[in-house]
Amino acid sequence: MRHSLLHYLSTQPLPATVAGAQGIAAVQALLQEGCVKAIFPQPRSPEVDMPVATVTELTRLGHRALRRFSGA
Repeated sequence: MRHSLLHYLSTQPLPATVAGAQGIAAVQALLQEGCVKAIFPQPRSPEVDMPVATVTELTRLGHRALRRFSGA
């Protein structure tokens, strides 16, 4: 999922918000790989249980990964 998310993010204006447990896990993996820069804010209240991340930038490594996966 993380590579499809990386491709999707490359088509969106940044910053872009990603929600949901699977999306957050994919953003965390991309962050650890050095493909994106992202912010993971803490929930403001216990009622807010939807995890979110804001991807602020695709890095050079992220752009290289996109080229590699697209076969270009």
